[in-house]
Amino acid sequence: MTTAEKKREHRKLEILQSAKEVFAEKGFHAASISDVIKRAGIARGTFYLYFTSKDAVLESILDLAILELQSRIIGVDVAEGAPPAVLLLHQNVSRVLEYMLADRALIQLILNHGLPPDTTLAHRVDAFFGHVEELIESSLIYGMSVGLVRKCDAGLTAAQILGALRGGIRRLTKAQDDIDVQPIASQLIDFALRGVIVSKD
Repeated sequence: MTTAEKKREHRKLEILQSAKEVFAEKGFHAASISDVIKRAGIARGTFYLYFTSKDAVLESILDLAILELQSRIIGVDVAEGAPPAVLLLHQNVSRVLEYMLADRALIQLILNHGLPPDTTLAHRVDAFFGHVEELIESSLIYGMSVGLVRKCDAGLTAAQILGALRGGIRRLTKAQDDIDVQPIASQLIDFALRGVIVSKD
């Protein structure tokens, strides 16, 4: 990228961050482009150089979040000598948790929007979680193909895992202190792999 392109990309990310904060604080529908412009400290004309509407900003926020999540999920290597699959899974979950918990505005926006199901934001958030569910489902299918995951309904299981993750992240975002994601990642993986029943075998 040229210096000019880097500067433009940096400005775009600044606008998106400001928009996330405004949407999380005021709610997507109550927030206005003027609110975003004021938070970002830019002119109205500058905003429209990057985005055509408030909806376009939301699209970019959620699309970027999906890309960030995808970049943190590394395929499990089952070749001889590769690290244990559970270790790689732990690293994946830790990276995802670190990203989500570091961006409280994003979490507030997608988990606590509290809007009727026929609104733009509700539809877009549903699509966002649909993408996340597809990522989990494809991982399960791959895991079954290489013998790391027991045979199951990958779609249903992915929905169940996503539900547990959403609930766990919503609870964690209420914490005021810094959060150590390592033991939390271990607990999530334990829950997904073993449930909560103590085995007597």
